[in-house]
Amino acid sequence: MSSPARILCQWTLATVTSLLVATSAHAQNAWGQVKTPSHQPPESIGSYSNGCVSGAQQMPLRGEGFQLVRTGRDRHYGSPYLVEFLKDLSNSVEENDLGRLQIGDMSQARGGPLIGGHKSHQTGLDADIWYAQDHRAAKRPLTAWERDNISAVPLANEREHRLIEKNWDPRIPNILRLASEDPRVARIFVHPTIKRKMCDISGTDNEWLRKVRPWWGHNYHFHVRLNCPPEDKHCKPQSPVKGDPCEGGLDWWFSDEFYAILNGTAPSKPTKPKKKKEMPAQCRQVLKAQ
Repeated sequence: MSSPARILCQWTLATVTSLLVATSAHAQNAWGQVKTPSHQPPESIGSYSNGCVSGAQQMPLRGEGFQLVRTGRDRHYGSPYLVEFLKDLSNSVEENDLGRLQIGDMSQARGGPLIGGHKSHQTGLDADIWYAQDHRAAKRPLTAWERDNISAVPLANEREHRLIEKNWDPRIPNILRLASEDPRVARIFVHPTIKRKMCDISGTDNEWLRKVRPWWGHNYHFHVRLNCPPEDKHCKPQSPVKGDPCEGGLDWWFSDEFYAILNGTAPSKPTKPKKKKEMPAQCRQVLKAQ
């Protein structure tokens, strides 16, 4: 089985398992119960899927070029490095007449594992930004009810890997390019169909697409992941993306092998249960800190 296939199998199994145990896990997840950032110097600690963040900042509900959504989930905190990036990106979006970004999940007040839907978002360096832009948010602040009940609009069919043309917004390529060309950005995850669309319309002017990576489930939002802040010595970075920006692993997402995995018809191999990773020792102090 190819590497993307193996990763996807592991991700799918982990997702299903997390949903089955979500209720009991929520009661046991101390990270989700802490509602305020720690009074410590800001630092992203550990890896994106096994870490925490000290001295996090809360993202404002609204500002130049952005509006938060789904704030009832209480996941609108991040490293000051992420908050600054999101404000800068939103300013650029507004200055270029690209609308007003709708920013969804970031991290919890002290990072750490989340219940349901995310394995990453733990170090305050990840953020989900919706492709859609609500017409109300362009004119006024959304109410608390509107922020939590606004509809997410998919750009691609999640199972068939086809673009939903009626939902396509021509501003999206420019927004993605603004984010990708920022040196603070390590990865941008999008649905494979959306990555292919970007490659088709970009032609040879595609170097900015190197950081834009195909990954399952990102059909209604793109996921921005930042590099570790330069001064954060306990933050584990990802390796730089190599290879052709529009070749390599993209075709696999449209292969028979992928669809067999997606539809549950691929032969399965027994896998040994993985030992749960220990969180970095510094995270224990973050969780207990005032």
